[in-house]
Amino acid sequence: MSGGAILVTGVGGLLGGATARRLHAAGRRVIGMDTLPVTNLPFPVLRHDLPDPHGWHAAIARHGVDAVIHAGGISGPMVLRDTPARICAINLQGLVDLLEAARVHKLRRVVWFSSVNAYGPRASLDPVDETAALHPDTVYGATKAAGEALIEAFRTEHGVDAVALRVASCYGPGRTTACLIRTLVEDALAGRVTAVRPADHRTRQHVFVDDVISAIVAALDAPALASTAYNIGPGRAQELDEIVAAVREAVPGARAELREDGLAWNVFPLGPLSIAAAQRDLGFLPSTPLAEGARRTRAWVEMRGQA
Repeated sequence: MSGGAILVTGVGGLLGGATARRLHAAGRRVIGMDTLPVTNLPFPVLRHDLPDPHGWHAAIARHGVDAVIHAGGISGPMVLRDTPARICAINLQGLVDLLEAARVHKLRRVVWFSSVNAYGPRASLDPVDETAALHPDTVYGATKAAGEALIEAFRTEHGVDAVALRVASCYGPGRTTACLIRTLVEDALAGRVTAVRPADHRTRQHVFVDDVISAIVAALDAPALASTAYNIGPGRAQELDEIVAAVREAVPGARAELREDGLAWNVFPLGPLSIAAAQRDLGFLPSTPLAEGARRTRAWVEMRGQA
């Protein structure tokens, strides 16, 4: 841990906002960044629309930044599907510009977010560790796989200390994009049944936002990291019935039915992510039960509805 500022991008989103708030609450000096105006945060927030290489250099130099948590960018394969070149510009060129700024300014650490979509569909549902080959079948997933390759190359050739976190289905207060658990909560509160697309060929892997943030902070502060990529997830497969039962503890009446037009999210075949490396190097061990995560999600949904 150092005394330099930590630049956190995407502070208007789930992971960026929650991570920045936790770091600020711990007494760390935080500078936020987002493409849209973000208010009511207890630290400065800069505007930065990716890609913009000059924005990285200006922010780092002006605010004495020595580490970056880059949670900004396109957040999933359901976003900007009709403009794939824009996905590449934001996710990939934005990362290239950041890594170059990290090289020039000799930043202590860059934490970047990859995705399970980097793996792409698998032939079996066996557990998947970080040594598995990456075969993404979406442009979004390809930007994540390519980004990891760039991180490895900048680290090996130029000594840039950067790491990618391959995060499973993160849920909790603040998530506004497609999310099974939040949708189950919202539908149950409204007396609706949640329609879910059948996906027997995949596993569900939901991890609560607070547990992911613990991994992010550990990745930021670890003296040295043995790998440039870590799986972050629950460490096991979760059945749909298990998820619905957990949500029902928070919202009685939660129900789901399988329908072809139902909620679809990461329906490609992928076994449970092994989190052994993250446990070893980051001390990562998710501890929030699904029912507790659903209760906290319900509280946020209800508060949001009253705003």
